[in-house]
Amino acid sequence: MIVLVALVGLTALAAAGMVMTETELRASQNQEAGTTAFYVADAGLQQYLGTRLEATTTDTFTYASGSAIVEGEKVLDLPNDRVLYRIRSTSTYTPPEGGTASRTVSRLALYSAGPVTATASFASGSGLLKNGGTGTISGIDQATSGDPGCPNSPAATVAGVAVPPGGYVQNGGTLVPEGLPDVYEAPSSLELLQATGVPWNKIVNQGMLAPDYTVPPDSWPNFDTLPADEWPVIYVKNSIELNPDNSGRGTVIVRNNLTLDGSFEWDGMVLVGGYLTSNGYQTVSGATITGLNELIGETTPSSDLGNGNKKFHYDSCKLTYASKAAFGGLSEVPGSWFERWQ
Repeated sequence: MIVLVALVGLTALAAAGMVMTETELRASQNQEAGTTAFYVADAGLQQYLGTRLEATTTDTFTYASGSAIVEGEKVLDLPNDRVLYRIRSTSTYTPPEGGTASRTVSRLALYSAGPVTATASFASGSGLLKNGGTGTISGIDQATSGDPGCPNSPAATVAGVAVPPGGYVQNGGTLVPEGLPDVYEAPSSLELLQATGVPWNKIVNQGMLAPDYTVPPDSWPNFDTLPADEWPVIYVKNSIELNPDNSGRGTVIVRNNLTLDGSFEWDGMVLVGGYLTSNGYQTVSGATITGLNELIGETTPSSDLGNGNKKFHYDSCKLTYASKAAFGGLSEVPGSWFERWQ
């Protein structure tokens, strides 16, 4: 009887041990599945923030451990074309041993179209020279209404030219710039350039941008092969001369000097650290800013448009598209990260 009782007791202990081991193993598997789902959900959230300009879509991101469904929801419209979004990422993981684990993470993100503000169709921190009365330098918005990408177009008229005191010099002919005012003289070069919002020091010295093309070593993009809705950012390390074959759209950032030849055409932003020289009959629709090296303590000669029928037009839509691609997008709101178990 004693042996039988002992055997029964040992059997009960062994069974209890097996049950406890199975329970702990299952708990460990559940914890591992939940952790995997969490990492997938968080990865989806981060990829969405890093690859989307606006949180207006629902996207699925697939990884080796599973997929995350990420959706954006508008919370609030803010001044200066900013929008507050809540972005939610959900991942459901099914481990090999069965069952499912689901995790949801979210955070607030602020959309901005970028810091660049068009104070004029052509703003130069070092002054602007123009020969003759032909050509157009217009601060009247050329954008048309009805474009879903810039619903507030056309925007208010800006200055035709913005320069430091006495910075616009025209030899002969009637005044070319038109806008409100035709020629705006800022108190100083620094105040003029700071008003544009271009973060020049961060661009050239702190690696703020990740350009689509850096010239050199990259070649100039072939716009015939690019999608029509792509507005690339091109950073030129030194100086460059552009001709009609280089026509396109997006943002051109030139560290030093820019020369335009022939019938070169550009839609978007042209940002030049040094001076711009125009030879021929160019058309730039968007906004042009030169002399930006003045912001980092470098002295820059005046830009020179020379003779001819140049066309520098303010276009708020094209500026918006270029600014979004170069400087805009989503930024995380600190302290807004939140997780919800499912």
